[in-house]
Amino acid sequence: MKLHGSFGDEYEDNDLNKKLYRLIPSQTQDIIATALLLVVLPLGVLLHLFYVLSTWFPAFGEAWVIRTSILLFFAFNLYSNWFFMVRVGPSGRNTILPNVVKAGFRYCHACHTNAPPRAHHCPVCDVCVLRRDHHCSFGAVCVGHFNQRYFVAAAINLWLLVAPLVSYDWSLMSSKLDGGITAGRFWQIMLPHVAFITRFLTWSQFIHVVLFVFTFTVLMFATYLLAAQIFCLVKGQTRVEYLMDIHAYQLGFLENLRQSLGARWPFIALSCFIPSPLPSNGMSFATRELESFNSKDL
Repeated sequence: MKLHGSFGDEYEDNDLNKKLYRLIPSQTQDIIATALLLVVLPLGVLLHLFYVLSTWFPAFGEAWVIRTSILLFFAFNLYSNWFFMVRVGPSGRNTILPNVVKAGFRYCHACHTNAPPRAHHCPVCDVCVLRRDHHCSFGAVCVGHFNQRYFVAAAINLWLLVAPLVSYDWSLMSSKLDGGITAGRFWQIMLPHVAFITRFLTWSQFIHVVLFVFTFTVLMFATYLLAAQIFCLVKGQTRVEYLMDIHAYQLGFLENLRQSLGARWPFIALSCFIPSPLPSNGMSFATRELESFNSKDL
């Protein structure tokens, strides 16, 4: 589409269209991922509580209530941390960037702001994000300086929620397969649709295998999220800095945790309501060279 007017207007419109076309796939991915988290995952948890878990423990019995309460605690922590991750945002709620370029800052031509060190532009959000780690589609928000603790806590609770469900799914699937799970049946778990079409699996067996596969996939995804975060925390990097091979902020693993997750980092997975103050305001950060200089000076 062309706008009637000057050549400059037409150029700006074409540039805007290119940006919109580039963002549409990412925005669609955000919508699908958020729907999976807010709709599909809760339905899956309810299915496990009232069908899978009740297979082994009668519903609303003491054993069922104890296990359900623990799982719901993890689920509550998952979604409360997700809510604060989205609400707080990576750059905080009251952060104001300076109008002048300070030492160590750089001007971002994409969003026309003065970006501090470790801030990077997100092409999906179309803003510069303080200590940007990555764009999280499961909330359509970037993970950065002020909300990384909530992302990490949500990933931990997701793992704790799904891990026992995988165990229950495995036991239930094994009981449904004739003769249990053997080496010869392993391919049927890897390719359940092929096994179903070729009639190696009945409809009921196919459903139970698929249930296990989906739950196991979620567990592997949660494991990847945690592994990626731990890997970068060990190196004192964000994922962006890892890709750019920046090592200036490596202060040792424990100090890296404090810099990224706050002073009370050991407790963030227990509740999103536990304060964990960050040592930086997101505008300046301690560096390895500065820490080394200060220790020599002492």
